[in-house]
Amino acid sequence: MDVDETRVRTNAELARLTAQVALSVGPDAVVCGTETGAFFRQLKALGGEHRLIAATPNAETYDALVVTGEEVVRLSARVADKYRQARYVVSVALSMGRLSAGDLVVVALGQHLCKGGDLILVTDVDADTAKIALTELVKLTDGIRPNVLEAALQLACRIAMVSHGGKHMGALLTIGDSDKILEGARQLVLNPLQGHDETERTLLNPASHEMLIELAKLDGAFVVRDDGLVQTAGTFLAASGADVSVPKGLGARHVAAAATTARTRACAIAVSATDSYVRVFSGGRIVLEMDPQIAVTHL
Repeated sequence: MDVDETRVRTNAELARLTAQVALSVGPDAVVCGTETGAFFRQLKALGGEHRLIAATPNAETYDALVVTGEEVVRLSARVADKYRQARYVVSVALSMGRLSAGDLVVVALGQHLCKGGDLILVTDVDADTAKIALTELVKLTDGIRPNVLEAALQLACRIAMVSHGGKHMGALLTIGDSDKILEGARQLVLNPLQGHDETERTLLNPASHEMLIELAKLDGAFVVRDDGLVQTAGTFLAASGADVSVPKGLGARHVAAAATTARTRACAIAVSATDSYVRVFSGGRIVLEMDPQIAVTHL
């Protein structure tokens, strides 16, 4: 059962509808995806016999709910696709022991957590759901191999957790369609990877990550071939000419990621030097946002 309409409901309206669905199906638990905690509190205020679990990617919301004794799980990611977000919420709750295989659950997501409208989903919990990786949640072009994306996300998370001179480090990686990307790019510095053996500059070789983390201190982007070979570092990617927008507070690195993926078949991974979050872009928009402090457990 899937309740999904284009109209955006208030937290109170969605809470009432969720409670009605729960009363109808008698689930083992209701999992409430909430950004600020407001939707969860509205749902709890309605009472009911069902067990209520909150799931949030927001650290402050998580702490506030824990202090009040609520049952809550912390999400490491926000996924643009609401159906994948619901699957991920169940995956985290199962892996943390909040749910068990065979449980019947109602998953409710409000508009503040996922894009494309509200979602109420009734589903049985599959044991294999606990094995889901963040890479499975990202729908990208067929030319980007899952193992390459996973290695790139691991590298990005490591970069995000490195402090340089008391400041967070930022980075930008593009993956796939590299020939087209390089057509509109220029080197800010002499390519430091030129002349290196391919085994020393592939994302699929974990030994190369230490070198790449050091190179992330340079301005510019890494351009990565679809098979994981890092072709360049310190590369300037033009953002002009593309009609894209990024959320307020995100800078030139994220604009370049959006613009590059809007004009090519590549995906891009931006590491923010401000909040250390890792964001994946495809088709000119953010499709995944990760907190690297806890995301590594799901890679």
